[in-house]
Amino acid sequence: MDIRKIFLCLVGIVLLAGVSLGQGQANAAGEVQPTLIYIPIDNRPITDLYSVQTMEKVGYKVLVPPDEILGGNDNDGDVEALWKWLDGAAKEPNIKAAVIASDSLLYGSLVASRRHNISEAVIQERIGRFKTFHQQNPNLTLYIFSSIMRTPTQGSPGGNEPEYYVKWGASIFDYSALTDKAEMGKLTDQEQKQLDYDKWIIPQEVLADWLGRRNTNFAANKALLDMARDGTFRYFALGRDDNAPLSQTHMEGRKLKEYGKDLDFTQYQNMSGIDEIGLLLLTKAHTDCRFEMPFVYVEYNSGIGKDMVPAYSDEKISHTVEDYIKAIGGMSVPTPKRADLVLMLNTPATGRGSYAGDGSNVMKANPRSEQFADRVENWLNKDKNTGIADIAYSNGSDNSLCSVLGDRKMLYRLSSYAGWNTATNSLGYALPQGTLAPEMLSVDSKNFLLTIRYLDEWAYEANIRQALGIYASSFGADALKTNLKDIEARGTDLQQRFAREHLGEFPAAATYSMTLPWQRFFENKIITK
Repeated sequence: MDIRKIFLCLVGIVLLAGVSLGQGQANAAGEVQPTLIYIPIDNRPITDLYSVQTMEKVGYKVLVPPDEILGGNDNDGDVEALWKWLDGAAKEPNIKAAVIASDSLLYGSLVASRRHNISEAVIQERIGRFKTFHQQNPNLTLYIFSSIMRTPTQGSPGGNEPEYYVKWGASIFDYSALTDKAEMGKLTDQEQKQLDYDKWIIPQEVLADWLGRRNTNFAANKALLDMARDGTFRYFALGRDDNAPLSQTHMEGRKLKEYGKDLDFTQYQNMSGIDEIGLLLLTKAHTDCRFEMPFVYVEYNSGIGKDMVPAYSDEKISHTVEDYIKAIGGMSVPTPKRADLVLMLNTPATGRGSYAGDGSNVMKANPRSEQFADRVENWLNKDKNTGIADIAYSNGSDNSLCSVLGDRKMLYRLSSYAGWNTATNSLGYALPQGTLAPEMLSVDSKNFLLTIRYLDEWAYEANIRQALGIYASSFGADALKTNLKDIEARGTDLQQRFAREHLGEFPAAATYSMTLPWQRFFENKIITK
């Protein structure tokens, strides 16, 4: 008997014996439309709108809080309003499941978790509300995700860490890396001297504040793990936010893995990354509801490939790939024969990718891009459902690869594509969107999602963002506050020109506009007519 059928039968028995996932809500045509509750970690388009659009293209109605009570760049999110909204949303009939970022309900948002001054007692009281909520809504299946606080290598003015991180961030990171290494018993005598120096040079009140907030977060994650253990949550994911192989984030992740080692991967996973976990869990809710287990076959570009340790991660990319496949309710397979998705990872040859906006990321085709495109085309010609996680660069697409795909008319033959921000971010979009592609309402639904990714990652991040920054500099230091509309209009013009030149297979792309919702250049929002 097929191992997938055996597993799904067992899952079905467990679910039928436990919590029902509901039957969906009737739409205007009288058809059953499945409905999900979703509370993202903030209101960035990538964590909020684009995740919601993905599930809508599969046929779901997604209930999501209004932007004004979610965390933004300048506001931390309204915790009490979010809890009230959740209570109201749960009263809607026939909800299938709820995917919830606990950071929003505990701190206000992901950013708020890094700089809040909320007492541990208040945080623990809010955690207790999950238990109450579950008791009041026993038939609502809960998929919860939380972050292990990031450990940036340094601070920057206007960043999301406390202000002291600008001055002391590099020393704090060094202190945390050496502390992590010391706990694993690998510290050299020279490194011990450096650790002692870091403890001496960092002001005591700074270290106390930083560690105090982390201890609160650590205790919160242990309490949430306990709820996964007692069945309050159907599934709990812990995301290790921007981190490194030696860092405070890695150290806390090790300890929380140990604390949850009695739970299997269908109950709890501790994974690298965070921004993309909302979409991974929405996809898991879908596969659980359908009693599906997607089979995924993975290939890497030439060079170091699966052994790459990406920037902002503490593990090989192959480990993250395995975690993410499990997180959507899938299974990796060693051959493509029975795969539901062929996932291609465009990794840098040496494993050390630079930033998409630097001078090395040119449009001109190169042998490596051509050869990778050959392999992708091979699967497409065999009618394989194929997606690309483009992680050769951070913060944007590989221009050469995308140009080759465009020249060969392959951009819209793909089922998914992603190349945004970190490697884990890109993986966490290419995988679920590729898995869901065969179930989307139409080819246009799939192509719409592809277009958003191409405009966001290829057009904007890899190309327009740098030009827009230069344009904005002519308005002075506060350009994004004083001349935001002018800058957005310029960005829209550049985006539409790019779409006409490169995305002619989807003509509507040239009508889409863009905004900078967080009034910074790091991300944009694609506005469709």
